[in-house]
Amino acid sequence: MADMTDAFGRSLQAYLSGETAVHVIEREDGYIDEIDTAVYFHEYDEWERHEREAILEARGRVLDVGCGAGREALQLQEMGLDVVGIDLSPLALEVSRQRGVRDCRLMDLRKLGFPDGCFDTVVMFGNNLGIAGDIEQCRRAFQGLHRVTGEDAIIIASSRNPLETDNPVHLLYHERNRRRGRPPGLVRIRIGFEGEFDDWFEFIMVGPEKLQELLETTGWVHERTYTSGGANYTAILEKGRDNV
Repeated sequence: MADMTDAFGRSLQAYLSGETAVHVIEREDGYIDEIDTAVYFHEYDEWERHEREAILEARGRVLDVGCGAGREALQLQEMGLDVVGIDLSPLALEVSRQRGVRDCRLMDLRKLGFPDGCFDTVVMFGNNLGIAGDIEQCRRAFQGLHRVTGEDAIIIASSRNPLETDNPVHLLYHERNRRRGRPPGLVRIRIGFEGEFDDWFEFIMVGPEKLQELLETTGWVHERTYTSGGANYTAILEKGRDNV
């Protein structure tokens, strides 16, 4: 994401300064989703139920992947936990610091600069379970998380089941992916704010029934799932016996 305009970070800064901010997510097929930036500032009682319940499993030292405006990190700090947030958006990190996140760093999930075994919990909210890219990129990222976490560590990660939709535009995109030999939930998108866009990137959405397949060779096992009755869910992953 070189030469990024940091559209996402600018939308967070705009909201923090009191503006009504809306950023867009554009998919490669031209589909546009408008996102109210306020959602990244929601207090705990405004979260979806599956998020509220799952975050309570966090323990020890926590790595918050894609910390954004600090929504999860602040709640984890409130719970008395030591939290390190990472993000690729410099402006998002500034917003997090201004809001009280004590330790947040510019870092790529795919290139973790932490020593072995230093975290007890990893939090990946906001569909960040698949933020590393395609299946192989995600597997490598989860292998990296295996390295920087302790023996009894857990990952608390949210995603969305892409197949739980009747939107014909999404169904056509899924079929297009299948014809190209790609998983239906693999999307190529970019984020925009006020007419400026960051670079295109890929991330994958996968339903809970397919999650263990994604985790093959990573050393992580999908143990349980929290839901709120819709397509969104949060999974709890624990260290298993797979080869890494």
